[in-house]
Amino acid sequence: MARVTLDDFIEAFSAQLVTKGQHMVRLNDPNVRDGLYRVYKFLARHLDQQGQAADKDWRRSLVNIRNVFQPSAIGSFDRFEALMRAKQVYLTDHPNPYYQDILIRMPTVSARQIIDDLDQPVSDLVSGSVKEYLAAG
Repeated sequence: MARVTLDDFIEAFSAQLVTKGQHMVRLNDPNVRDGLYRVYKFLARHLDQQGQAADKDWRRSLVNIRNVFQPSAIGSFDRFEALMRAKQVYLTDHPNPYYQDILIRMPTVSARQIIDDLDQPVSDLVSGSVKEYLAAG
C-alpha cells in the first residue's frame, strides 16, 4: 500500500470539506475543536484496527497523520493549524484579517478532482475523517 504524505492528506481533507460545503475552519470554535479531536480518535481507532500486520509505510503514514490531529496539553491543534496555514497561499485566503478563520479558497470542481484522484484507502481515510469532523457541529 502506498504511503500518503501529510501535505497530500491535508489537501484532500480540505478538498473534502469544500465538497461538503465547508469553506472555513474557525480554530477558536468549540465545535471545530471537538471535530478535530473526533478526527484524532477516528485515526487512532483506524490504526488499532490495522494492527501490526499492516504495511509499514501505510502505518507510518497513519501515525504521522494521527499525530497532526492530536491536541496539545492545553487543547490546541497547533500541528494541524501550522499545516493549514502553510497552505494559505494555495488553499486558503491570504492575507487573512481574521486570524482564527482559515478560509479555504478552492473551487468545488478542483476539490472534486482532488478527491476523485485519491487511491481507495486514502479516499476512505479522508472521507471518514471529514465525516467525523462534521459530526461535531
